[in-house]
Order: sequence, then C-alpha cells, then structure tokens
Amino acid sequence: MPGRLIPCQPCGRDPHNSRSLQNEQLLAFYSRIRSVINIRMRNARFARAGRLSGTGLALAGLLLMLTHAATADPVERLSIVANGSSRYEIVVAHDALPTTRLAATELRYYIEMASNARLPIVSKPSAGRDQIFISAVDELKPHGFAIQAYGKNLYLRGRDSGGAGLEVSYTNPIHRGTCNAVYAFLERFAGVRWYWSDYLGEIVPSIPSISVPGDLVLKEEPFFDYRALVYGPPGSADGDWARRARLGSAIGMHHGHALHKIIPVAEWARKGHPEYAAWRGGERRTRPASGASGGHVCTSNEDVIHLVADAAVRSFDSHPNQAMFSISLPDGSGVCAGDQCTALDVPGYKIKSGVHRNWPVITDRILTFYNAVAELVEEKHPDRYLGTYIYMDYLFPPKRVRRVHPQVVLLVAPNQSLEIWRDDAWSFTQDLYRFWGGFHDKVYAYDTPVLPQRSYGLPAPLGARSADLVRLFADAGSRGAYLYIGQTWESIGPEAYVYAKLLWNPHEDVDRITREYYGLLYQSAADPVRAYFETAADCWKEATTHDRAEIDRLAKSILRTRAYARQSFAELVVGYGPRLDEMERLVAEAERLAASDALVAKRVARIRDNFTLTRTTLAGLKAVFDYEGNPQKKPARLIPLLEAVATREDLLGRIRLSYGRTLFDSLRLTDARLESPLEFGGYYYKIARRALAAQANGARQPAPSP
Repeated sequence: MPGRLIPCQPCGRDPHNSRSLQNEQLLAFYSRIRSVINIRMRNARFARAGRLSGTGLALAGLLLMLTHAATADPVERLSIVANGSSRYEIVVAHDALPTTRLAATELRYYIEMASNARLPIVSKPSAGRDQIFISAVDELKPHGFAIQAYGKNLYLRGRDSGGAGLEVSYTNPIHRGTCNAVYAFLERFAGVRWYWSDYLGEIVPSIPSISVPGDLVLKEEPFFDYRALVYGPPGSADGDWARRARLGSAIGMHHGHALHKIIPVAEWARKGHPEYAAWRGGERRTRPASGASGGHVCTSNEDVIHLVADAAVRSFDSHPNQAMFSISLPDGSGVCAGDQCTALDVPGYKIKSGVHRNWPVITDRILTFYNAVAELVEEKHPDRYLGTYIYMDYLFPPKRVRRVHPQVVLLVAPNQSLEIWRDDAWSFTQDLYRFWGGFHDKVYAYDTPVLPQRSYGLPAPLGARSADLVRLFADAGSRGAYLYIGQTWESIGPEAYVYAKLLWNPHEDVDRITREYYGLLYQSAADPVRAYFETAADCWKEATTHDRAEIDRLAKSILRTRAYARQSFAELVVGYGPRLDEMERLVAEAERLAASDALVAKRVARIRDNFTLTRTTLAGLKAVFDYEGNPQKKPARLIPLLEAVATREDLLGRIRLSYGRTLFDSLRLTDARLESPLEFGGYYYKIARRALAAQANGARQPAPSP
C-alpha cells in the first residue's frame, strides 16, 4: 500500500474534516493496522433477486468473501448489513460537491438492490446509528480514494472536483475519487460488477449481509493519468459504464486533429495568404479541408507559427480552466513539400516498411514546429499544455531535435496494436513506445486494438497481448492511454473490461478478472463462451500472421473495392474461415447450457448475433473471392452473396434498435468508405441480382424439344 494513508476521524470529531489527527491519535490509529484487506476468492453462489436464478450459478474459483459468515480472520468485522437490515446511515455534508453526493446515492442504491436494506443519507450523524462517512479530500491523486474502518464507522474518501454532470469527460474532467471508493467497496464486499453498459452486463448478487474487516485500510490511486476507451458500445466512453470502470483523466486532454481548423488554408488564401498552405506538386494546396483530412499547412512558415500560438493563447485566456490546446496536424497525407519545410528533414531518412514505405520521415520538422509554438505560448501561459500527435510519417525517432518543450504533450499513435501478434509488429511497438517514453516525460499512448475497417465487426480479441500492451505502456513511461475498443461488447469478449482494470492498475490479475467475467455473466455456459472468444482470438492471430504472400495473392483477386481494404478482407477469410464450424458448435453448446436461465440466455443470444455476423460476412466475402478468382467470371458464383447481405442487413437493423447502434453506424460508414463487397446495392450485389434473375428466367423457359 504505497504512500501516506489518510487517517480516519474517530467518533466525536467532525466527520467532514479531512485534516490529520493529532500525533498521539495517529500513533494509536496506526498501531491498530495489522494488514491490508485481503479479498479471498472462493467457490460461491451468486443469486440476484428477481433477475438471477438460484440454479447453475456455481462459479469455480470465483468469489469474494461477501458476508459476515465464518472466517479465519481474527479481526472483528463491521456488519454493514445483517439479514437484510442495517444500523448504518450514509453521512455526506450538505455542501458536498455534486460528485460526492452522487457517490452516496450510488452506494445506497446498490446496497439496497443487493440486500434490500435502504440506508438513509444524512448531512449529520444521528444518535443510535453507525455511520458511513463519504467525503472529499485533497491528499490523493485525482480520482484516487481511501477506504478505512475506525471503531464502528466506515470512511470512504476520495479526490473529487467540481462539476455536476454524470458523464465522463476527458476534456473537462470531473475527479470522482469518492465514487471510485464506492465502486471499489461494492465490488469487493457486495460482489457488484459492471461488465457492459446496459442491464444485461450488470451483476448485483442477492446477499442478505455485507461486512468489512474492522481494521480495513485500503488506498488506491490510478497508475495512469488518462484512461479512455473509445468507439465502443453506447455509453462505454463517457456514460455510466465509463464512470463505474474508473475511466477519466487528471487534466483536460485536447489532442484531436486541429491545425486545419486553426489555419483554414482556403480562407487565408482568399485573404491573400496562399503561402500558409502546404506546397505539393508545384502548387499551394489551398482547397478546403474535408473533415479531419486535407488542409495541411506550411509548418515552417513564421506567420503560421505565430497564428497557431495566438490561437492557443486566446483559447487559454477565454477558458481559465482549460489545461490543454491541440495543435495536432490534420489527418492523412499531404504535408508540405516546400524547400523551407523539407530542409528540416534528415536527408535519406525514410520509412522502411508498411504502406508508407519509402516516405520521408518528417519527425524533426514536426517537433521543431511544436517547440516553436510552445515557446511563444510559454510567454503568456507557462502552466498550460499543447496536445500533439506523433503519427504516420512523424512517428519515428528524430535525429536532430534533442528535446521536446515541457509544455508539449505527445500522443504517440502508431495504430499498430491490432497486429501485435506479428513478431515484427510487436517488436516495433515495443521499441516505439520505449523510445518516446524515454525521450519526453509527457507521453501518452493512442492505439487501436480494434479497427472496424480491419475486423469488420467480427470478434477480434487480442488475447494475452491485450494485457501485454497496457503493461508496455506502463513500463515504457506512458502516462495514459486512449484506446479503441469493439463496437459491441461481444466483439472482444472481456477485453474492454480488462483494459479498464489495467489502466487503473496494470498489475491486476488478468486471469482472475477473466474467470470472473465469464463465470458471472454466462454461468453454466461460461466454458463454451470462453472457448468461443479464445477461438476468435486464435482466428485474429492467424489472420494477422498468416503467410503474407498468400494474403496478397488473394487480396489481388478482388478489384471493385478500395485497394487498402482488400488485404483486410483476405485476412478475414483466411483467418476465420477454417474455424467457423468449431465456433458454431461452441455457440450451440452455450445456447443449450443457458436455456434454463432467461437472463443468461439473453446474453448468449448476443453471442449468436455476433457469430451470425461473422458467418454471413465470411460467406459474402468468399462468394466474391470465388467469382473474382475464376477466370470465366461466372456471375452465378455471386448468388450466395445475396443471402449473406440480406441476413446481415436484417441483423444490423434489429440490433441497431437495441444494443448495436455503434456497430450499425460503424459498419455503414465502413461499407461506404471501403466500397465494401457486402454493401447493399453495391457493385457485386447488382451482379448477383442479375445472375439470380437470369437463373430464374432460365428455369421458367420450356425445355427444348428433342
């Protein structure tokens, strides 16, 4: 238990005062502390009143010590709830911060849901009752918390900040230490879990009693300052799930592609300054930016540097609480190729492999720009930060620039993690993060364990490498991470939940977390569901590590789609195709085992949806590859595509209205961007429709006379 413990206040003192006890009281208090709480995992049965059945709930090696039942612990326990009733009340100051009051509300709600005991929330202790004090303190890191028992009372304390919203914001964060104390208490002593962002993923056992050790002392602070999981199911990035998963940031993070918005080159060209735009192909590219792409500027232009710095200063002047301002380049290629910019590059320094092979590395040029802006901003706001990307052709180590200005925050974004089962990709990822973490002290990871244009909605967990990735961030000196997760919870199994746990504490026991996840959610069907996702992880590993020559050969046979997407489609067919029957058997077995429990059956039904999407996607892609790979281009080979597209459309339309809105939107966008073979009404779909019509017309023709 690192760091200085925050002492609890003894009975009779002001429960809202977070100051230290007198020395003699401190000595008396610490002499009582014999051990930090040890949560024991034991075989147990969970039953959630009205929602979880009492059958089929044996969870091998899973659960905590939830009640006041017999224990080897010699320390007297505080009985918070006994047989459905409680002497405790929740004390929170009348002028407490909104998030502190939210913590009290969450505690009462889930204690009542689990045990039927409703604890009153009061602003002052009442006579004849014991207390749970919830209060904000300043001695902890943002979002950190402490839980302590003293006498008959329990103290839940945390580092809170102002703000009344329920959402998790990374740009204007609310520190929620007291909420985190409540969530940790509920997880450890009431067995509550929040696995998904809807009711099917919430686990609240029905337990008549809740108790804690009488000498309980627990302190936790997040290892990472920035913990963001994005592009996932509804609510996962900023809703209740994110809050209960302890996601958030210590300061407001701003790092999106922004330079084309700060310097709109088309507008400046109309004002007589085309020189602000990037020089490409013998001209200034002054066309308007499209979304986050295009509109690159000349980063070596002195006027541009001053305009960007002025924009940052104005923003900080207007928003005194704003901690960071993004000056990141636009997304995509098209950076300036003018003499003044290229003179800052290292001659002959080029990218060695990948889709950008032989592109010049421009890291020195970009760091020079970041530093120049920071030096100007420092004059007015020496305590603020500039958010920037290390990305694409400026991802690689510099060779001339030796330092980064201390006000520059680097988001290292290789977008490589979905391929880290390849030895070369994993080695590159490790080297990259370790370099940048050693080069600068304000480095954060930005990575993509899931990308819809690569996995296409199929289950694509990284397996053991997911934990390796977060632990790499920790070992390499990254201060936080911004990670893409799957568009439904079924896309990557427990990995989004595991990421959240590891971003709080990278030393968490992932095997225990994973066993709990499958056991509590799927109960009697846990084994086949776990095997399903382990098989999917093997498929993704095979897809990304398969012989590249075979992948390239297959990819070249499909023409009517975006060139950069062809390889992904080939990988899916090669990686998942041979294991479809096995996955089908596992889903069927899970359905059989879950049939007697309506709630578990609903969870398994989502696995069926996930497999249906997998099967239909592969059936459609295989039909296209069969058609394109046949020299005679027989349209009849595409007819199976029609059934695949119809089944996929029906599935996406159905889940869009329930749990799959993010997946629906993502695949719609991906289909359009990639000119996907599975797009309804697309090129291959039209050929298949004509082939089916011709086949039907042929069947209606009378047989020729002999």
